[in-house]
Amino acid sequence: MRLSGWMIGAAALLAAGSGTNLALAQEVGKASAVNPAATANLRTISIGESIAHKERIKTTDKGSVQILFIDKTSMTVGPNSDLTIDEYVYDPNSGTGKLAARLGKGALRFVGGQISHTGDAEIKTAAATVGIRGGVAMIGTGFVFAGYGSSTVTTPGGTVTLGAGEFTQTPGAGEPPSPPGPPPPNFVQNLIQSFQSAPGQSGGAGQGTASRGNVQRAEARATGTPNGSVAGSLTPQVPTPLPPINQTASTLNQTIQTSTQQTAVEKTATQQASGTLFGFIGGLMTTVLTGTSPTSGNYGYGTVGPFVGTAVVATDALRRRVQANFDGSVAQDHHGNYLPGSFNYQFGFLDPNEDPQGGYYDQSNFAAAPAIRKNGTIVSKIDDAPITNHTGVMVSISRETAQQYASSLGVTNLQPCDCDYSKWGLWLSSSNQGPYYDLAHGFWVAGRPPTAGEVPLSGQASYVGHAVAAIQNDGAVYYAAGVFNNTVNFGARTGQVSVTGLDGTNYAGQVSLLSGTTGFAGSLAGGSRNMALVGSFFRGVSSPVGEMGGSLAVSGPGYLGAGIFAAKMK
Repeated sequence: MRLSGWMIGAAALLAAGSGTNLALAQEVGKASAVNPAATANLRTISIGESIAHKERIKTTDKGSVQILFIDKTSMTVGPNSDLTIDEYVYDPNSGTGKLAARLGKGALRFVGGQISHTGDAEIKTAAATVGIRGGVAMIGTGFVFAGYGSSTVTTPGGTVTLGAGEFTQTPGAGEPPSPPGPPPPNFVQNLIQSFQSAPGQSGGAGQGTASRGNVQRAEARATGTPNGSVAGSLTPQVPTPLPPINQTASTLNQTIQTSTQQTAVEKTATQQASGTLFGFIGGLMTTVLTGTSPTSGNYGYGTVGPFVGTAVVATDALRRRVQANFDGSVAQDHHGNYLPGSFNYQFGFLDPNEDPQGGYYDQSNFAAAPAIRKNGTIVSKIDDAPITNHTGVMVSISRETAQQYASSLGVTNLQPCDCDYSKWGLWLSSSNQGPYYDLAHGFWVAGRPPTAGEVPLSGQASYVGHAVAAIQNDGAVYYAAGVFNNTVNFGARTGQVSVTGLDGTNYAGQVSLLSGTTGFAGSLAGGSRNMALVGSFFRGVSSPVGEMGGSLAVSGPGYLGAGIFAAKMK
């Protein structure tokens, strides 16, 4: 019979209570590298020595220690640090378990093994609780940096999720973590240096005795394999391929110190991070009387109106779930007798107590159906009132599938944004409410917003991408696409925008950067048609304003439509 995680934990507690074979029952790993002075429960640690459950590890200003856990997780404890291993449970048969530790002071580097792949690795500091799902992270009493994978940082004031190469500060005193962003200049490099052996230090090998044979015996003792490399002065083979996230992450790659970790890091590099994106929606709403459909004789121009609004798209890669919340406002003219004023649609559930109503394949491929609880309750509302018979879908569109979708939608000139973090897609909702049948369809775009303080105050940047919209033209409804360009002058707080080839029309105009925010808005002219544009800067790999997205609404004689745009800095 395979033991479950809680059974293994209970067995460890019983062993501790009886005092029988305590060291064997509670061993969680070994010290794979040590620089004096480092102690565990007041005993001096030696290279290859066992590290036990509930062990408290302290280092001086010249001390450091690297722990290699049974599941191949590695933690490097830096100088002037105090770490306690509160809980460690691992089942090698299933590859699952739990790791929990407290960092009282100082800093550590975490390289995830099997346990972190299931999201059950947690480091607590005085200011925050850090959950690590796959990957590499560096954690201190006032900061967290995610090298790979994702890290969820929670304080009494709030929670943020870090993706690869992102940094947050945890100020304490009930304050929320700072928004995810790049680390300060040279911060990560200096921190990495503090984890390395200083001149004259050997990582635990006796001075003058570090022959190749002695080193190999120490490595074998620490790693359990004849050729396992440990931290110290050895130069490891860096695993390839590794994603070129940014220069900081590239530097971090060079510090992976053991061959046993290399496989874990390589796997982590391909892990898909969970997180939440924020953005915009745009499309068309059609409303007709109950018992009719958009193709019946009661369908007319007066029942169609454009909508724009906001999007929140959250993914949970571990549980393969996605949840999207779209909140929109519907524009009405004197013909729009049946149209609602607003809607709040939800697709999918992150809540593990509900059926997923969707699926997550990777960061660029996911979809969800309308959120309906197990008890049959429909989550979505129109005009803040319940709806019935809710059907539909929201789907992401990757670059690889964009042309396929475009062909099926009749769009011939779609050149999708080569975005790194920002995502976009198509969605549709069909429902009843009293005597009305409502059909909403259009597009969504979402990304990682920077803080207002990260928007530059000088310089220029050019962005290129695409615009897509749902169009109603003299009774005909279809989709159209165009090329989006925006040249931003951060000093003048303006952007010169063009949208070319959208349903055979070229638009041009200016947007203004909104003071104290990450957003911008403006209007464009295209012959007899006009376009209203609202957007925001999004994070990119190389810049906190490396991408952008937003909503657009077009109008003209017998013509209306709405959609989204997405673009990346050149």
